[in-house]
Amino acid sequence: MNQLAGELSSTITPVVGQHKVGRLSLSQRVRSAFLYIAPTPELGLAATFALVAILLSLAFGLPFVFPNGDALAFMGMSYFVPFGIIAAWTVMTLMSKRRMRLLYYIAAAFSYSVVLIVHFNVKLWMTFVNPRLWDDLYWDIDQALRPLIDASFLVHSGVDWALPGGNYLYAFAFLSMFVASIVVHSMRCFIVFRKVIFSAMLVHVLGGLSYLIMPAIGPFIYEAGVNAVETTRQAHMFGGYQALVAGGRGWMAAEGGEHMFAAIGAMPSLHVASSSVFVYFAWRHERCLGMCYLPLFIYIMLEAMATRWHYFVDVPVGLAVSTLAIWICLKVFAPIEAHHGRRKEASNDN
Repeated sequence: MNQLAGELSSTITPVVGQHKVGRLSLSQRVRSAFLYIAPTPELGLAATFALVAILLSLAFGLPFVFPNGDALAFMGMSYFVPFGIIAAWTVMTLMSKRRMRLLYYIAAAFSYSVVLIVHFNVKLWMTFVNPRLWDDLYWDIDQALRPLIDASFLVHSGVDWALPGGNYLYAFAFLSMFVASIVVHSMRCFIVFRKVIFSAMLVHVLGGLSYLIMPAIGPFIYEAGVNAVETTRQAHMFGGYQALVAGGRGWMAAEGGEHMFAAIGAMPSLHVASSSVFVYFAWRHERCLGMCYLPLFIYIMLEAMATRWHYFVDVPVGLAVSTLAIWICLKVFAPIEAHHGRRKEASNDN
């Protein structure tokens, strides 16, 4: 509580031009802490997405489901990574007695978990909210750009020949960028770390809603990709999709928890969207890290097509999603950064 009081009291000397204003009242200090120190954007985003999903659920009569053990086993480590890293940072923060940071990590982990649970529910609902599929159109575009698709096949074959376990590089590259971003930004600049987390969450929010606009299953229904590991996963996921279509809402309520993380949705590519968020913040704030990310990012974009998880159009739309997410993030955090700048200036004046 003493540290919280210290955080609140440090907000009381804003600077206007070159003149300090008097101490703020208690209500003003609480409001300042709520707006500029507490993880309000992260919690607000999770709450808003959950509210939108509740409205969709009521409007279309769709059940919420939660992952069971089989869903977690199919998912593997992919979505445990952010929680694992945040949990490790929480333990380290607890040991260092930095209580405000500890509260943030707990809030961030909770917010991210809410966003992911809602995201995969919305993805499961895609068939019922908008049953029209656009795979034929996207496939025609792929055929018009066939040399690019074939080039992605060649890149995968070259990487698989040069590197042991090349079929796993798609997931490994993405997870490596995620882990490095969390670790580096949290150690170097906490406000940048918060923006990375918020943008990554927002990609899942915007991406989840984007699945409902012009939905598609994926090009693997027309041809197999060149990544055997991902082809096996696609067969499992497509079987779940077919069972969902046949069984409807009853199947979803009974079996949706098992297949929650196997929901199908090609448009847009959120691997591309999320990894571009990591590239943006690394390039802007940690240039050397950003340079290391670039070849991985290019590979992720090509591999998204080579695996046949995604059509070509899914890639630029994924980039558009991340661009919107970053733009919103910068707008949301601009007053927070300005507030911290005023605090720093006031502290220097003292």
